[in-house]
Amino acid sequence: MLSIFNKCRELRVHTYDHSGSTISPHFHIKSQKDLFLYIFLAIVFGKDDCIGFDQTMIIWELKLLRKIQVNDNKYDILKVIFSSTGLIGRGTICYQARRASDGLEFIIKDHWVLGNVDDVDVLNEIIMMEAMKDIPGVPKLEEYCKVVLLSSEVDNTQNYRYLQSASLEGTWRTHVHLVMKPQGRCLQEFQSRKEFVRAIHDIVISKHLSQHDYIFTDSFSSSKEGGAGTTDFALRLRSL
Repeated sequence: MLSIFNKCRELRVHTYDHSGSTISPHFHIKSQKDLFLYIFLAIVFGKDDCIGFDQTMIIWELKLLRKIQVNDNKYDILKVIFSSTGLIGRGTICYQARRASDGLEFIIKDHWVLGNVDDVDVLNEIIMMEAMKDIPGVPKLEEYCKVVLLSSEVDNTQNYRYLQSASLEGTWRTHVHLVMKPQGRCLQEFQSRKEFVRAIHDIVISKHLSQHDYIFTDSFSSSKEGGAGTTDFALRLRSL
């Protein structure tokens, strides 16, 4: 997110992402006309990747989000089924999408994982999902990727900082896409108490099975009726 702050003809450029914010030194729009012009020309006419748009998103007319690319596959977005609030943090958005090549439907999780590009923990959720693939109720992982920019760099909030201040140490986040096979409907789509009770029952059963080998600091499970939670922070008990 990019914003301009004005105070008595002195401007500052503010940028915000999932690791926090940065603020430029102030500049005077009268005595530094060229700088003022450069900044606004970049905002109005700059390339999308320069301004900060996600290049894996294909946006059609009226700025409507229509497609998302994961590795070499393109998916038509059918609807947004979850969007986290706030800017700082994981910024999770989940889409119901249809793969263009074969028409199969999937759930795509677009989020920012705490850690540098090469940190093993960045792929912790993928590792846990692959290890639990045979447990009933756990979503099946279809594919995943660390989002790569046009510059061939992995998308990480550290890329957008010219200087690394001590206050931002340990806050870098890496952009990750997960594609999963859908397990059920969203809880808010249930139409009866029976559906809800059956979903909770299935969640308890699948969580019990998973805890033979894993402990969850944040629970995830799903059922034929619906699902809830995340495996972002799942840990293998045997490694503790």
